[in-house]
Amino acid sequence: MNKTTRDEVISDIAKVIGPLFEQKGFVQKKNIFEFHDSNTNNIYQYEILLSKSKGYFSLHLRLNFLNKPFMKEVNEVLKKVWLDEDFIRLEDSSDEMIKYAMKLRLSNFSLGMVTDWRDFKEENESLSDFRDRFSIWVTAFNDINEIPNWKAQLVQSVLFTEKWVSDIQSNQEQWIINHTAYPALYLLKKQNRIIELNEKYNYSLTSYDADDELIYFYKYLTAP
Repeated sequence: MNKTTRDEVISDIAKVIGPLFEQKGFVQKKNIFEFHDSNTNNIYQYEILLSKSKGYFSLHLRLNFLNKPFMKEVNEVLKKVWLDEDFIRLEDSSDEMIKYAMKLRLSNFSLGMVTDWRDFKEENESLSDFRDRFSIWVTAFNDINEIPNWKAQLVQSVLFTEKWVSDIQSNQEQWIINHTAYPALYLLKKQNRIIELNEKYNYSLTSYDADDELIYFYKYLTAP
C-alpha cells in the first residue's frame, strides 16, 4: 500500500512549479499558488486539488479568477433577488436552507474558473493528441512517477496559466462579457450599453443553464 501522504505529493508538485510561479509574483498558500494584482484587485489562483482514496491519489488542477470589490457590486443586485419573496417561494425550501444558500451565493467572488484544461488545445489539435501531451490536469495514480513526463506536464500547466492570465489582462472587460453571465450583465448596465445588455441577457437565457435567478437578477439590474 502506498504510504506517501497527500502533503508529500503536493510538495513534490510545488518543487516543480513553485520557482516558475514565484518569478511571476505568485505566492504559495498551502495547495494554492496565488497572484494578487493590486492595480486591478484581481486575484489569480492555481489550485492543486488532491485526494487520496483506497490507496490511490486523484489529482485535479484548477484555475480561479476572483475580484472581490467588483463582485461585491454584482452581489448587491443578487441580494435583492434573494430577498424577493416571490423568488424565495420558487425555491420551495426551508428558511434555514434559503439563508444558507443565500450566504453561499453572496460570498462568491469568482469571475471565472478553468476546470477543463482542454480549452487550451491548439486550434487544429485533436483531443487525443492533446491528452497525449497534457493529461495531468485530471488524473489518478498510485505514484506520481507513473504519470508520463509529469514534471514537463506541470511546467506546461504553468505556461497555460500564464496564457490564461494574459488573455484576461489584455482586455478584461471584454473577457468578462464573453465568459460570464451576471458579471457581464452588470458591467454592460454600468456602462449603459443597453443594446448589448439585452443581447447578453437573451443569450444567457439559453446558454448558461439559466433559471429563475437569472430572470430576477435582470429584473433588479434594469429596474428604474
